[in-house]
Amino acid sequence: MKEIKKLIEIVLSCSQAETGLLDVPKQSIKEKKFIQGIELGHYTSDEQAAKDLYNTNPNDVRYKMLKHRVKKKLFNELNYVNPQKVTANHVRQKEIQCNSLIYQANIVRARYEFDLVINLATKALMIAQEFDFTDLKVSALELLSLSYSEQGFIKKFTAAQEELKAAMRHFVMEREAVSMFQHATVQLRKSTKTRKEFLPQLPGIIEKLEKLWKGSGTFSSYYAYYRTYIWYHELEGNFKEIIAITVDALRLVDHNKINVQRFDLTYNNFIMVYAHLRAKDYTDGLAYAEKNLLLYNPTSVNWFSYMENYFLLAVHAQHYELGDILQRKIFDNSSFHIIPTIAKERWILYRSYFRLVYSQATVPEGEANNPYLLSLPEYSKDKLGFNVAILTLQFIYLLEKGETEALLYRIESIKKYVSTHLKDAFSLRSKLFLKLLVLTVTEDYDAEACRTKGESLYKKLLDTPAPGDAYAEIEIVPYEHLWDLILQILAKEEASTKARTR
Repeated sequence: MKEIKKLIEIVLSCSQAETGLLDVPKQSIKEKKFIQGIELGHYTSDEQAAKDLYNTNPNDVRYKMLKHRVKKKLFNELNYVNPQKVTANHVRQKEIQCNSLIYQANIVRARYEFDLVINLATKALMIAQEFDFTDLKVSALELLSLSYSEQGFIKKFTAAQEELKAAMRHFVMEREAVSMFQHATVQLRKSTKTRKEFLPQLPGIIEKLEKLWKGSGTFSSYYAYYRTYIWYHELEGNFKEIIAITVDALRLVDHNKINVQRFDLTYNNFIMVYAHLRAKDYTDGLAYAEKNLLLYNPTSVNWFSYMENYFLLAVHAQHYELGDILQRKIFDNSSFHIIPTIAKERWILYRSYFRLVYSQATVPEGEANNPYLLSLPEYSKDKLGFNVAILTLQFIYLLEKGETEALLYRIESIKKYVSTHLKDAFSLRSKLFLKLLVLTVTEDYDAEACRTKGESLYKKLLDTPAPGDAYAEIEIVPYEHLWDLILQILAKEEASTKARTR
């Protein structure tokens, strides 16, 4: 039932005909009733459909035959879908169109209508060459070679054969590159343990992928190299390497070294801005972020994702006025509701942090009741990547309020979190910073004592680079900036205390 329901949804949404599937000829009354029943939600199970149509159960041969006929007709309808309705992706539309032309050419080939084969295969070849569909280029050239051979066109046959041999060589290398990329993908998407074990193999794989791309020159080979390269260096935290390949990709596009039609500029610029953030190259990162913002539709999920990196760049660069403008754009965007719940929670966390470092930040009135997320648990699996951020935010809020008893409780939670969850080397920055928080309480909130005794931890923090993306806790505001803020809070409180006692 699920398979038929999916097929009906696809055919109805992508059909060439305005009236859709129910007007397909030679459908029996029961077939139409069956399809309509599923489409309208009357049949959600085989039991319901079999009972209504035949007053029987799903094992009845009549019902089984009905399902078989309908499924066969649904799959047949996929031959007539409108590519523009199948997907908004222009490249995928052209791929479907090219495949359709090759399918049609193979049909007329079976009737030995080689003039028609040449006409259709030539059209397919033009699309395949424009979009660098190597596999479809091979198929089109094979059809042309056959047709020229059958018709005795020696010069055309010879030219097609030479082109086919080159395309085949490139295709073999491309398929090897794609296979290697797929193998890397399946390994990297398994458990963290598998990912860590597989990482040492990636430099060798990347080297082979680069050779395959340079040998074949095809887009798919480049894409396999490009994505694997980015993935590896992201996991290893080598963000300057990612900046280098994304900038080089733009050069290759400008020089037509890779297919302009298929290269995803929105992804490239997203990862470029993100890499600048992680590499702490804020000046160039902000310049790229502003320059490329127009590539993203403000009503799309991609725009919100891009704005996260843009906003964080502004915060890390301490360009707080720009940060305030950007966070207002986010929360004032009428499409904010379309983003996933976890993304909305991130933005609320970002805004809470932004209030710490920029007191003039624009914040809705209702949020003042729980400005620093005090209701959130100190640790939860659904907040992975944000647990240190939440702990820190709550700690600073209580510090500002002078809630010493509550801070003592938080310190125990922080110690427990450090001993339980920050054992690996990639957690060193978070571990060092949380130790500074603990020091704040153990030194009885003495600003100068905290500055002096925390100096060695602070220097280690400065010298410790951010870990790779796969393992990192998110630093919404750099820990160094937060430590400076904490010392300022302590100094301000000491000055207020002295003023009151005079």
